[in-house]
Amino acid sequence: MVRLESLAQVFSHVTDLRDPRGKRHPLAGMLSLVFLGLLARIREMAVLQRWAEAHWDQLREPLGFDRDQPPHATTISRSIAACQLSEFSEAFVAWIKSVLPDEPFAVAVDAKTSCQGFDADGEPGQLVTVLIHDLKLVIGQWSVRGEKTNESCVLKNHLAELRAKFPYLKLITGDAIYATRPLAQALLDENCDYLVGLKGNQPDVREAAEHCLGNAHERAPAAQTVEKRGTAPIGVGCGLI
Repeated sequence: MVRLESLAQVFSHVTDLRDPRGKRHPLAGMLSLVFLGLLARIREMAVLQRWAEAHWDQLREPLGFDRDQPPHATTISRSIAACQLSEFSEAFVAWIKSVLPDEPFAVAVDAKTSCQGFDADGEPGQLVTVLIHDLKLVIGQWSVRGEKTNESCVLKNHLAELRAKFPYLKLITGDAIYATRPLAQALLDENCDYLVGLKGNQPDVREAAEHCLGNAHERAPAAQTVEKRGTAPIGVGCGLI
């Protein structure tokens, strides 16, 4: 319950643009409700309303509601429509930082094509996503096509911003597409470790890595690795580990 209360508290910083007359439900509570619904894979407001009704005894007080029934689906939609995405994102980051332990953590970086979201040209959105390993929680997401560059450069462009928001981020993992010199240098400049996997189906990249690291001093890995069945052995490039 404490974490639910803190969720409503950070969303209270999102500007409420509704007319003061006729307000029946707190905006912070509705934003928190939508956020919790998204965690439960609920994307339709009518379904969210029914879900809230089923759990209203547990949700009402921590989220700051004072009525016997949750807000109607139409009320939720109209209330959050005018909110600024940037403010919502800042509030979300503030909440994540409040629940994260004060200790180093690792993230996985990968780009995926969204089948449900489209860019300004009507093409499926391609997003670089940063996911915390242990929590399975996304803390960063940027459009590849929107920045008119590649996945590695998108991460490099936002690395300082990501580290400023999450100073305990100490290890970034990714596949071979992130094995570029500019990104590696940016990671080193940010005092961030990195681990990049090179598969056997990328012979040129793997050959270059083996050539560069062939004379490097070998050390036992910090953790055991498991090879997927039917794939070639995996080589890795490491930063400050």
